[in-house]
Amino acid sequence: MISIAIQSVKQHYSITDRKVLNFLEIFRYMVNHSIRIGLQNDCTTMKRLCMLSYHELEQYDIPSYYKLCAISKAAGILVSRKKSIRRGYLTKNPYVKKPLLISCYGFKYKDGILKIPLGARNYLDVSINHYCKKILSADSRIKIRSFTLTPDTISISYSKEVSQIKCDDTAGIDRNLGNLTIGNCTRVIQFDLSRTVQIAENTKSIYSSFKRNDSRIRKKIYSKYGKRRKNRINQILHKVSKTVVEYAVMNKTALVFEDIRHIRKLYQKGNWQGRQYRGRMNSWSFSEIKRQVEYKARWNGIPIIQLSKKETMGTSSRCPVCGERLRRDMQTRNLSCDVCKKRWDRDVVAIMNQSLRGWVRFAHSKGPADEAMVQKPRSVAMTTDPVILRVDVGKSCLQQEIRQNRSQNVNHSFNDSTI
Repeated sequence: MISIAIQSVKQHYSITDRKVLNFLEIFRYMVNHSIRIGLQNDCTTMKRLCMLSYHELEQYDIPSYYKLCAISKAAGILVSRKKSIRRGYLTKNPYVKKPLLISCYGFKYKDGILKIPLGARNYLDVSINHYCKKILSADSRIKIRSFTLTPDTISISYSKEVSQIKCDDTAGIDRNLGNLTIGNCTRVIQFDLSRTVQIAENTKSIYSSFKRNDSRIRKKIYSKYGKRRKNRINQILHKVSKTVVEYAVMNKTALVFEDIRHIRKLYQKGNWQGRQYRGRMNSWSFSEIKRQVEYKARWNGIPIIQLSKKETMGTSSRCPVCGERLRRDMQTRNLSCDVCKKRWDRDVVAIMNQSLRGWVRFAHSKGPADEAMVQKPRSVAMTTDPVILRVDVGKSCLQQEIRQNRSQNVNHSFNDSTI
């Protein structure tokens, strides 16, 4: 099975030419004009919005393919607004504040130069830095899809065709505030993410230390430290997600995610919880780690299995062997089964159940023959306790192990080919 994986790369690029800045402003006006037309006609689909607003955008002196991209951008904003309204959130009429330029037509990329058309056979030449050129030329299958230009950055979207890896097993991923656990009934790996909690707590203490009563200055400083916290946490999450995907590629395992999208409702005001506890739980970036693992797995051909809300229920409270409800120890995070006489950690129980339920769906998608073949090894694996490996993110020895195994496989294949 061949699928298309998409990624993007960003670099800083400051625009000083006044004509180019005016060009970006015109594109912003077109997006806002399309949004107003969509709001007036209650339209969110790309086709209908294009029919309503394309001729209205003739007043703007800009190449026609930029008009299509502006309508597409407006349609995406209107769809997001419709989803927020459906979920019950109060939303204002959206509009684009910052100047930008988006296009998937007309541009050229050659020898590290991105040529952006400005009309009348005029081009803006953007020099791509060494890091972006290395990524875009890493694989011959990579194709540049589109670009997004702002006054201080440029983002390039690229894609490639990836053949899906034939997986022999599944691995559940359990996301918690202080750790991330991945594994199945044979092996469990737990990543320590307590550093992300410390970074968030330090940023809150810095916020509380500000004494100046000026909303403009406070907003500027809050934005500075907020970006700093986001970058530091995302760097840690990138290391973990990279290691998780490398582990899945090496062991040929499909990744299984649980459905915890509505977990924020557990930590709302009025739930008899402390303010500090709610703040700590609501700063938990469980969606960001999933996003990173998903796009990296898709880029490497690893299938992702998303459990439904019904399938997720009971993953942390049911015995993975007999299915009975586990008894909880109030002093620790351990759970015990009165029927099987076994004792597990709560996170280990969660990923074991996730991997089993994910395999049921994965086997159904492959056919009845594969589903029948896996029943025996699964039952044998459940008789022994899984091996638990705890990994420190800052000093990850798991990545060294993966690289050593990869280099050994390369050496074996090289020796076999020479023989």
